[in-house]
Amino acid sequence: MLAAMRILALDSSTACSTVAVSGPGLPAGGIERSRLDARRHAEAIPVLLSEVLESSGLTPADIDLVACGVGPGPFTGMRVAIATAVMFAEARAVPVVGACALDVIASAAADGDGPLVVVTRARRTEVNWASYDASGRRTAGPRVVPLGGFEVPTGARVVGDVDGVTPAYPSALVLAHLVQDRLDAGEGLPGDFAVPEGDATSSGEPGSQALLRRLDQGHWLLPALPLYLRRPDAVPPSGMPR
Repeated sequence: MLAAMRILALDSSTACSTVAVSGPGLPAGGIERSRLDARRHAEAIPVLLSEVLESSGLTPADIDLVACGVGPGPFTGMRVAIATAVMFAEARAVPVVGACALDVIASAAADGDGPLVVVTRARRTEVNWASYDASGRRTAGPRVVPLGGFEVPTGARVVGDVDGVTPAYPSALVLAHLVQDRLDAGEGLPGDFAVPEGDATSSGEPGSQALLRRLDQGHWLLPALPLYLRRPDAVPPSGMPR
């Protein structure tokens, strides 16, 4: 088992921006600050980060590892936490890891009484989803489908940030604890991850497919790269070099 580390965790893959720090000497396992505003991730994350460090009495030099939710989620929002995590880690020369945000939601929402489906917004007519057993272990997904295009297992609860389901958002503190648990269980850091090359129209699709393969192989800790499940709405203007 690894010694408990001081972990800084961030997520902005849903309407909720959340930052936490966990580790030895902190009350209740850590300190978390969150803000619910789908349009203000870039403004919220730096403020929440400052508040968490100030409340914990820690400085950037005290952080041993950085973790971030890598989505799936809306393109612009989810990249705020990822970019912040990567820059912080590089500045401090500490490792940075990612995790599927749907897995983080499921871990907090699973109650042992039955299966669970996590559904989050992708864009106006699409959602991201994954299904889980009663313990919070992923059994299908993550995938992106048209709104209403996923099948809910019999008896499953549905949680997430879409209309008509029990509200649920990623918790940065849960993310930090899960990362520590995975390291304690012997899962290694992603290390050097070769991002497959794609042309200008792929918009990160090859890298996302590589992340999905890593998830399918049983890994939980991911590189800090955005998990895109669909192409962006924006496209290069015609006639531009590709």
